[in-house]
Amino acid sequence: MTSRALFPAVAPFLRLAPLPIIAVALLAIRTPWAAAHAGLAALLFLWITADSLATGLIVAERMRLGRPPAVRVVLAAIALGLVVGVLGLTPLLRSALADMPWAVAVVAALVGGHLLYGVAGAWAVLRRPGVAKLEAAVACLVPPPLAQLVAKELALLHLALFRWRSPPDVPPGCQAYSYHRDLTPLMGGLLAAQVMEIVVVDVALGIHHRTAALILFAVGDIGFIYLLGLTKSLRLHPVLLTPQGVRIRFGLLADRLIPYDAIAHIGAADGLERRGSENLSRLVAPNVALTLAVPEARRRFLRSALTVSRLAFAVDEPREFIGAVRDRLADTQKSLE
Repeated sequence: MTSRALFPAVAPFLRLAPLPIIAVALLAIRTPWAAAHAGLAALLFLWITADSLATGLIVAERMRLGRPPAVRVVLAAIALGLVVGVLGLTPLLRSALADMPWAVAVVAALVGGHLLYGVAGAWAVLRRPGVAKLEAAVACLVPPPLAQLVAKELALLHLALFRWRSPPDVPPGCQAYSYHRDLTPLMGGLLAAQVMEIVVVDVALGIHHRTAALILFAVGDIGFIYLLGLTKSLRLHPVLLTPQGVRIRFGLLADRLIPYDAIAHIGAADGLERRGSENLSRLVAPNVALTLAVPEARRRFLRSALTVSRLAFAVDEPREFIGAVRDRLADTQKSLE
């Protein structure tokens, strides 16, 4: 078995491997030995954080791509490790590091060089023609395992704060089917409850402990933004019938393209068995079930693989949707004959 075939199974362990190493190093720099040799302990801790993150990333990317990662990717991991290392130092070790100008200069040069290099690369990516540019631009600044997460967070913030009265995202040549009709009142109630909770907690707790009230107020605001982004995404990301297949979407929570030749049957989700089925509409009962021609094995972290043979989801007009998919399947079958 090749390393690329093994990558999906070992990827979570490779990405999490630096964490216990850094955790042990955090305990080590709080020992009497580290206090007695503050400068050496600070340098060793920075080396451990940068080396563990860079090594884990290099191994993971080499297994995933079959070749060494780009220089920008390695530099991003080293810079991230140095920033984590500086933030994790104790005050004594941070003072010892500040007393070594050459070490500060090396750290600043590596982190600053990465930022300049990354910003230039991100600007070049954003200026290219294309649609999916955000993740590629973010990947110029952070390592690949974090790029997708950061890109999704930025997209959610943009959706929640800046996209108002926008039309649904329906590419040319696609037929859209909504699913937010029954969810809109529920999500509106949740948003109203979130606002009431923020106000009540801020007023009630602020009388006794202003700092705790400010912390909970910030957490509540973040939760409200996330909930607002999710609510808006339910309308803006409908299920699509594309020229290639059925694109099952559920806001920001699900987005999968199933080719027409991979669909064995489609019908109502009545009597859907839990075993072997996957519900992609996680906040509402599904009313459409799509049977795969070939079951898929889904790897799960620290659990056995799950064999999925049916995908369930919801649309506002299930009969119309099922009829349209069956027409597409018939057309596909005729073209194959």
